[in-house]
Amino acid sequence: MDIPKKIKDELWEYCRINNISNVDDFILRMIRQGFTAEKYGSTPMGGTEVEKIVEVIKEVIIEKEIPVEKIVTKIEYICDKDGEDKLVEKIGGLEENIFQLKLKIEEERQIFSTKTKEMENIFQHELSKKDNELDMTKKSIEEEKKNQNKKDDIYGDERKGGFYGSNLLNK
Repeated sequence: MDIPKKIKDELWEYCRINNISNVDDFILRMIRQGFTAEKYGSTPMGGTEVEKIVEVIKEVIIEKEIPVEKIVTKIEYICDKDGEDKLVEKIGGLEENIFQLKLKIEEERQIFSTKTKEMENIFQHELSKKDNELDMTKKSIEEEKKNQNKKDDIYGDERKGGFYGSNLLNK
């Protein structure tokens, strides 16, 4: 069956917008729904239940003794307004609950974000202190090495005196 280009383009656009991946199945489903509505009539708006009543009427003509069966299908639409109102009320309550939960999630996310920033700041501060301590320790070690080199003489003691190799010492 050929579908007019304009209708086909509209169907493809609708499927793209609504993330419908199997366009052919969607088109077949729409044809079935349209045919069913044409065949049985459209349903009234709101929550309705469809009840099928099937009556079997048998007519027997005695003269010819040929039994004839006739099947009559009757469809009645029953509307349950009270049930519909309860469902609408329940949906409203659930939507409010979802809204409140989203607010709580946002609050918790903000608290988490604030605590994360605080922990990050504390960590950076502690890291900076450790870096300063390390720098001070390095400087201290370097100065101690310089002082160590000044104290040592060729004899390994702090006495001054004589010439190299001399046993004459100045005290």
